Amino acid sequence: MKFSTRQINLRSRWARALAVSGVLLGVLLVAGCRTETKQKWLNVFFDGVPQPGATNASAAVVGTVASTNATSQTASTTPAPPARPVMQIHPPYAQRNCTACHESQFSQKMQGKPGEVCFNCHVELKNKFTPAKVKHQPVAEGDCKSCHAPHQSVNKKLLVTKGNALCLTCHDDPLAAGKIKHQAVEAGECLDCHSPHATNFKGLLKNSVKVTCAECHDELTAKKRFVHQPVGDGDCLECHTPHAGKIKGLLKKPVKATCASCHEELTAKKKFVHQPVGDGDCLACHNPHATNIKSLLKKSVKDTCADCHDDLPSKKFKSIHQPVGDGDCLACHNPHATDKKALVKKSAPALCWDCHDNFLEKAKFKHDVVDDCTGCHKPHQSMEKFLLAKDLVKLCGECHDDKDLKAVKGHATAEGKACTVCHDPHVGKDKFLLKPSALNRVPGKEAVLPK
Repeated sequence: MKFSTRQINLRSRWARALAVSGVLLGVLLVAGCRTETKQKWLNVFFDGVPQPGATNASAAVVGTVASTNATSQTASTTPAPPARPVMQIHPPYAQRNCTACHESQFSQKMQGKPGEVCFNCHVELKNKFTPAKVKHQPVAEGDCKSCHAPHQSVNKKLLVTKGNALCLTCHDDPLAAGKIKHQAVEAGECLDCHSPHATNFKGLLKNSVKVTCAECHDELTAKKRFVHQPVGDGDCLECHTPHAGKIKGLLKKPVKATCASCHEELTAKKKFVHQPVGDGDCLACHNPHATNIKSLLKKSVKDTCADCHDDLPSKKFKSIHQPVGDGDCLACHNPHATDKKALVKKSAPALCWDCHDNFLEKAKFKHDVVDDCTGCHKPHQSMEKFLLAKDLVKLCGECHDDKDLKAVKGHATAEGKACTVCHDPHVGKDKFLLKPSALNRVPGKEAVLPK
């Protein structure tokens, strides 16, 4: 009997369906059998079925040291699973007390305005916040959720982010302001100095600037006799930036500009400026915070000046001006700037009269050069007596020619002698500045001497 093409196709489909059904039935039967029976049936239908207890891993070399070490090394380097974070849970949420904050258990609407609901429980915070002069903006606006998670968090205080990262969601990174970074800021947290909610101090500081800085820098003024006024007033931020900057010492401006902002009168319109002052190297001599020496000097005046002027005084010189030997440089000099050359406070001889009697006031006659003491005398030290610039004979010879001196009869026997044997080098009652002892030897001059 012949079958049509359609009948042949239908029979083929039925045959395939029966085959698939048979396989499925076999798998179901195997699933309920013992391991050994299951193994036999799977081998009937599939090739390469592993033996019971076997794995797809490559066979290991048994009985060798290498395989043992490899196994132990693999076990020891397997990373331990990370510890699960401990969740911080808001107490009302942990107690499923939704109505402590929400209008009902099934509503997200809060019982009051933003922030007010939080203060219902956080009464202590409210009591501090209400009278505070400076308030953190999100707290003042009742936006507690900008920092705190209302239900649970992996961070302490239910913060939405850890530490400084939370502050940086609103504030620019203060450490990005420069390469010089405040160590306390770099190593700590913002809350070391700042209050997150409210305070009575500007910048949301927990305490005054003076107290805040002194917590780490109390050694700057401890047991010091002289304290720089802004430091004593606690006005540290007048000179320093608290977080980071571009200038050493966290200064807002270079040393020269910083000091000049208060002490500009020291050099204003002065012709001569002391080099370290002009260079802005104020800290070469002064301590900017506190010291035990007047004028905030790091060392005594003598030692301070000797750092640069180490040739004054020198032991090789016979005569040393007393203020120089005493280290009292400021008796004559202005250390910063002046209109006088060599930084002297006054011009000679007015400067000299501060210590020496003014013999010019009542003098009838005076030596022409006496108005400039430094014409004949060294102001600091000399190899000659009386701080003379040169040997006396040579010094007088600079102005008085030898031929002119020899023309005077009275000088006939004076060759080789010092002029001061007969003449006063400064002033006198005689027009030639002859001393009384010399006048007594001049015929006709005795009567001129005052009684």
